[in-house]
Amino acid sequence: MTKAILFILLGMLASCGSTPPRLPQAMEQAQVADKEARRALRSGDLLRAQHDFAKTLQLQQSFDDLAGAATTIINLATVAHQLHDDEGALIWLDKILLENAEIYPEESRLAANFRKAVITANLGRLPEAEASLAEAIKMCDKKCSLHFGIDGLQARLLLLKGDSQGAITLALTVSKEAEAGQDEQANALRTVATAEEKLSRYAEALQHYKSTLEIDKVLSLGIRIAEDLSGMARVSKQLGRDQEAIAYSRRAKLANESLRQNNIP
Repeated sequence: MTKAILFILLGMLASCGSTPPRLPQAMEQAQVADKEARRALRSGDLLRAQHDFAKTLQLQQSFDDLAGAATTIINLATVAHQLHDDEGALIWLDKILLENAEIYPEESRLAANFRKAVITANLGRLPEAEASLAEAIKMCDKKCSLHFGIDGLQARLLLLKGDSQGAITLALTVSKEAEAGQDEQANALRTVATAEEKLSRYAEALQHYKSTLEIDKVLSLGIRIAEDLSGMARVSKQLGRDQEAIAYSRRAKLANESLRQNNIP
């Protein structure tokens, strides 16, 4: 082998080792659009996030990335929900759930069923919520990532159906599970507080609302903070603590006004 050929081969090997192969253009564009969408979602620019996720979805479908497309569809449903377009969110989720060919991964169908159950519960459509949650439960074992969220939602549905004590028992279990994460612990404690309020256990309800507020402040969840303060105002009034009730009510009003003015979801 001549020296010239040897140098050429060494150069080619060095080139292959130093420069990673480029992704196909559509795949690269999808990754960029997804990052931009997530950045917009974190900053609260929901319309921008919606636009960029829609672009991501088109690109993912063009190179048959079904798992990625399912995640993006769920993200689009999340954005629609935060824009207060719950019907639009349900339409997005049904693109996964009503797909006859079942081309999307089971974990995506599990997540879509859970999100649908949450939204329909919020809308007061309890039979739909229970049906969607039942489908999610079928797909979720004790190790699935939505296990605690499912239990928390089950507790909330019990509350909405009038079983306040059953809701408290199940929600307290979730609230004590460190693995559930602060978000689900706060949701569970809010269910407990609301159930205790319905049972006229106002002192206990106040303590649980306060615990929920502490977590929601750490998570910076503005809309939840306002809900907690409103609950604290209601039960304080029932306890005869009128000045505290006025203060909590005022704080809730200020939080809600700020959320509206700044378009914070």
